[in-house]
Amino acid sequence: MTEKTVAPLRETLSCYKNLPRMVRFHNYVRHATCPFERIEPWVPRGGTIYDLGCGHGLFSLYMAISSPRRRITGFDISEEKIRIAREAARDIPNVSFHHADILTQDLDPCDVITILDVLYLMPPGRVKEIVSKCHRMLRPGGMLILSTTDTHPRWKYLLAYCQELLAVKILRITEGRELFFHSRKELGALLQTAGFTVHAERMDRGYVHPHILFACSTRQDATGK
Repeated sequence: MTEKTVAPLRETLSCYKNLPRMVRFHNYVRHATCPFERIEPWVPRGGTIYDLGCGHGLFSLYMAISSPRRRITGFDISEEKIRIAREAARDIPNVSFHHADILTQDLDPCDVITILDVLYLMPPGRVKEIVSKCHRMLRPGGMLILSTTDTHPRWKYLLAYCQELLAVKILRITEGRELFFHSRKELGALLQTAGFTVHAERMDRGYVHPHILFACSTRQDATGK
């Protein structure tokens, strides 16, 4: 990791320094187990960005700090997490947070949508609704940047499943009732059906979870950054 990526990550984590210890711990673990520094370069450096299922706002803040030309709005169904995200973002002018379910909201068109580690909490029918709405919300040439957990390699998947089972069922630090991990093939097909051109890339080298990135474009060329 270069200083170019380390500095924004360090600044992002410092936004939580005055918040409760468990919040700081949760976000430290989140940053340590998710390849933010590999995902962020796929996000265009400017434009209007919606971060769906933003949680405490960690990736929203990282995007905002990494490029002031981005205008980011984070959405989450947890009112408490949005309260924490707003407090963490007090000194970051190009990011805001809203307590909302995007399926029930009429939102203005945007340039980019990011969804990180959210879809495993949703059955296929709801995932289909969300990606279809994302396609409708994006302006021509817009991108959906989607990071999720693959079902292979099997040992990484089982480790991720156990961790999320603990978070959802026992600790209840993640909103949700059931786990629905979708394979690379299943999710790729669903995204294509919604109208996206899809580029998939593994992001799990050096991580114990099988992270995979989908860069989905309304253009014909999904690999353009």
